[in-house]
Amino acid sequence: MNRWCRLGGLAGGVLLLCMLPAMADDPEKAAETFRSLYGADLARVRESSENRDDVELAGRLLETAKKSTDQPAFLAILCQTAADLAMIHPVGFAKAAEALELLAGQVPDKAAACRERLLEVRQRQFDTARGDEREAAGEALLDLLAPIIQAKEAAGDVAEASALYRRAKTIARAARSPRTADIDARAEALAQRTRAERQIADVRAVLEKDPANVSVREGLVRLLLVDRDAPVEAAKVLAGCRDKDLLKYVPAAARPVEAAPELACLELGEWYARLAEAAPPHAKTAMYARARPYLERFLEVHVATDLMRTRGQVALGKVTEAAARLAAPPPKPAPREKPAKPAPSQPAVIKPGQWADLLALVDPDRDGVAGSWKREDDALVLNGCDGARLAIPCEIEGDYLLRVEFNRVRGGSEVAFILPVGPHATALLLSKQGNECSGLYWAKDAARMVTPAPLANDTPHVLEVAVRAARDPATIEVRLDGHPYFTWQGPAGSATVWDPFRLPNAKCMGLGSWNAMKVVFKSVKVRMLSGTARPLRPPG
Repeated sequence: MNRWCRLGGLAGGVLLLCMLPAMADDPEKAAETFRSLYGADLARVRESSENRDDVELAGRLLETAKKSTDQPAFLAILCQTAADLAMIHPVGFAKAAEALELLAGQVPDKAAACRERLLEVRQRQFDTARGDEREAAGEALLDLLAPIIQAKEAAGDVAEASALYRRAKTIARAARSPRTADIDARAEALAQRTRAERQIADVRAVLEKDPANVSVREGLVRLLLVDRDAPVEAAKVLAGCRDKDLLKYVPAAARPVEAAPELACLELGEWYARLAEAAPPHAKTAMYARARPYLERFLEVHVATDLMRTRGQVALGKVTEAAARLAAPPPKPAPREKPAKPAPSQPAVIKPGQWADLLALVDPDRDGVAGSWKREDDALVLNGCDGARLAIPCEIEGDYLLRVEFNRVRGGSEVAFILPVGPHATALLLSKQGNECSGLYWAKDAARMVTPAPLANDTPHVLEVAVRAARDPATIEVRLDGHPYFTWQGPAGSATVWDPFRLPNAKCMGLGSWNAMKVVFKSVKVRMLSGTARPLRPPG
């Protein structure tokens, strides 16, 4: 679509927006209005293979949504469609999050569903981010998880809350979050409460079989009183106990604070403080919270300036201080001082005629551009996403042979190899479009895709590529598992790379995938035919 058509369509859309009456809030009218404004654009981007079109349209929908906050039905269509389009590519994740947050804030009925989708967006942002951006994405994801976990805990959904805590702990560690210790403590407190509930059930079962067992009964009273923070329930099973403190204080604790006499308030406050000191970590806060109103009530009633009042003031001060320590956020870790690094040795230039191990140069944390990359033994493992890629830190200038041993463990889409071709680069895509075709990516000639045998999952493969671009025309010969795969010949200047596989340095080779969920690269070697290859840092 040319520039004037775009401007004309945009002007018409603005005019129609200005003429929209309040009837756009009706779901059917809202859908009809959306189709009239953006139906053609939506069809165009769905037919296009370029993800930038989707993200660009998502941005336009989001701008319209910001001007349509008084029309909930129309706003919902705009924001939901914008989120769908923007989530196609990592570049659009921020727009997807903004659209979902806008909808959740303006339409309460959509808030719960938006939070679920926003959680998915934040997770994808975190998975594809690197360095400082990864830490920021991790904090944003934790911000979203925290209220969800609290809601699950409040609703008594212990299993789901525990699973979310495990997820939060993994994210916090990966993002090096200052909240890591606090999340660990909260997760452990929930685990302790869960264990206490199981213990209460077990003790009740024993007591049903042997109601006269005093030690079991007193143990149940303490579990209900402290671990569950339920004095009323504890009082119901008190009959038959012999412990003097339990018999004296539990009945009073089961009644309102206002019902306790003056001196009893002081004694109950001190008793709860002693319970808090001996309580398991998850129950300490509740015990101090029980102690405080009794002590405050005593000081309110007992106005005489005597030793009893001093005793109450000291007890209240200790309780307040202890509760504040428990509620205080964990201290932020001191900034990590980077140790002085010795000057690195100059990497040796790879000259023609010798094979060089490129995998030894790779640092997954530094070289990964998108996707989750890690080392397992001597292999490089990719847990992929759309557009997952890693740059091998070695600049190639000349003709070369590339040999890669790899295994696509899971996933039915392509494995990518980004190849320098003279001063340009291209991407070799194996098993593209669900095993239907493979080939080289050139924007000017999409027909350079061939239809060979499908790439089998969980099967070791050996890829060999010869790239000769020093003379015109350039040639690229590909062999797979020892057999000729295909050959291309043409001008090196026509080489280009699809944006999801573009690397920061066009002279570097790269590895990647599109929706191939797990790929293991066991060996990556290069042999220069002419020119040189220059590692950007020493091996290891």
